[in-house]
Amino acid sequence: MKKCLTVVIALIMTLGLTQQAVALEISVSHNVYDFEAGAFEAVDGWYVGEITVRWNGNGNHKADVTWTGNEGEVIVTPYTVVDNKQREGTLGVKIKQTTEEQTVVFTLTKVNQQKLGATVVVPALYNGPIYFDVLRTANNPGYYFSGALINMGVTLTADAVDKDTFSAKARVTEHNGTVQGAFGNFAWDPEKESYALGDGWARWHIVDAYVADADGNRVDKGNYVKIDIEWKTRTEPSGASSANRYDVPATRAAWYTGGSSGNLIAYASVEVDITQEKEIPGIASATYIQGETKHDPIFDQFEILDAPGGGKYALYTPENASADNKRPLFIWFHGTGERYHGANPGGNLIGNRALSFADKEFQEALEGAYILAPQSAEDGWNANRLNDMKELVHQVVAEHDVDPDRIYVGGLSMGTVMTSLLITSTTENQINFAAAILCSGGNISPAQAEIIASKGFPVYLVGNTSDFAASGLPASLANLRAAGVDAKMKLYPAGPVFDGEFYYGAHDSWNYIYNNLVEDENGETIFEWLAKQSR
Repeated sequence: MKKCLTVVIALIMTLGLTQQAVALEISVSHNVYDFEAGAFEAVDGWYVGEITVRWNGNGNHKADVTWTGNEGEVIVTPYTVVDNKQREGTLGVKIKQTTEEQTVVFTLTKVNQQKLGATVVVPALYNGPIYFDVLRTANNPGYYFSGALINMGVTLTADAVDKDTFSAKARVTEHNGTVQGAFGNFAWDPEKESYALGDGWARWHIVDAYVADADGNRVDKGNYVKIDIEWKTRTEPSGASSANRYDVPATRAAWYTGGSSGNLIAYASVEVDITQEKEIPGIASATYIQGETKHDPIFDQFEILDAPGGGKYALYTPENASADNKRPLFIWFHGTGERYHGANPGGNLIGNRALSFADKEFQEALEGAYILAPQSAEDGWNANRLNDMKELVHQVVAEHDVDPDRIYVGGLSMGTVMTSLLITSTTENQINFAAAILCSGGNISPAQAEIIASKGFPVYLVGNTSDFAASGLPASLANLRAAGVDAKMKLYPAGPVFDGEFYYGAHDSWNYIYNNLVEDENGETIFEWLAKQSR
């Protein structure tokens, strides 16, 4: 059966019902020699592409285009011949997909009644499994499941989906086998009891769904859909120096349930069930199947390797580093809970969000910097690891485009132990640092202060007056200044740490650093201070 259409009218044929239509007329010369279908793609339930017409001579004749084999609507947009020098034109073609594959044959009838053909095989609407990856995102309170990235298998435009297109539920199992489900402090938020569905399952509250690229970035046309859910924890001050924390149900992606002691950061696993609630163009029916669980995008910018002597190390390389543009190196040592226990590589990056040093604000302040984040074995940071860490730093400097005059080191809590050991070492393989930071811990004796003074680099101390681990910082400051070290201290008043959005216990002063909230009396931030240090 033959179907065709005029310049502005589409021929429609559905369920065997044909509407009368006039053949589509296009402008050509009497010498048409090519009628060729180009690349087509499925977009929002249509198969979309172009057919190119080529001729010799002036395009002052007319030819008919017709087509057969379609079971759904066909829309053809003709071209216009604008001058006598034009030798080709393209027909825009849209063919409505159906549940069956179609073979649509387009025919151009020349002035002399000879015919040229172009065949377009139209795939059926997608009907099969659709795979999605679960996404994790870090903020300073912790690590969370934050949504999903769905590979739709077809191309969609921006208006094809919205936040009501899907529903989702999840169940999270901690590293130690405990299924999340309790409500209260450091558990699920009691204000969100309505999210609970029983047996550890909880409704994911979808706040947005949009067409995206393979990296989850919002786009006008793409093959992926990104689902964003409510995931940020709620915190509140509690007493003189602590804070309460309440998680959105079934979103916490890491907790301190790993290691032989059971108090080391460990990744949780998640089961996610996604249901399509509204029609999606191009999808006949689908089953949504869970695939991988993806780390925070910044996490994936780190290379995680075996460290000398045990444990791991994570290394971030700035894009602008080169032999002609050597960049500073910032080394950061984690606290007690972020030790490596065999199943949490990179746990030190998310346990207290050391990822912030690879994030935009820090990288812009230093105009691009290497970040080295060693992760100790379960025995932690101590003098036995000093030579291992020296070896690691020298290795990174030798193998990368590091500026040797801008090597900075810092650490929090237990990490101040290794920081202090490194900055006071006097052996032949010592590191020539340009600055150091001690946070929520650290005790610098008069003798150690004299060593630091002889090396000639500044030190910044950060802590909270109600944090016992930071009680030695005032004496350390006095010792450093007495020795002639350019030393600063930011000692916050008693009470829980507050970074402007979240509350933490008094020990967690590193959150002030990660958010660049530490300022001196002149308003200079700690990132600005670090960026200007050089040997």
